[in-house]
Amino acid sequence: MRGMSIIAEVLLHLNIGERIKELRKASNMSVKELANQMKISTVSLRMIELGGVGITAYNYLKLHEIFGVSLHYIITGKELEEKPAN
Repeated sequence: MRGMSIIAEVLLHLNIGERIKELRKASNMSVKELANQMKISTVSLRMIELGGVGITAYNYLKLHEIFGVSLHYIITGKELEEKPAN
């Protein structure tokens, strides 16, 4: 990510990984079950959850489909607030 320090990038991946793990556990899914639905290996999913690797756009979309949460939530941990129409 351009302009982002290495520490900030690592923390971002760690936070996203923790959020994915929380979503998985809240859905009573094993690592193997979620990895199968995402079409990735269990090792890859474990690395994502630990913040050791980034996540692809395709996998963000798969998580959105699987858990029914916004991409914004997966990345930031917050839902977007709707802006009032002018």
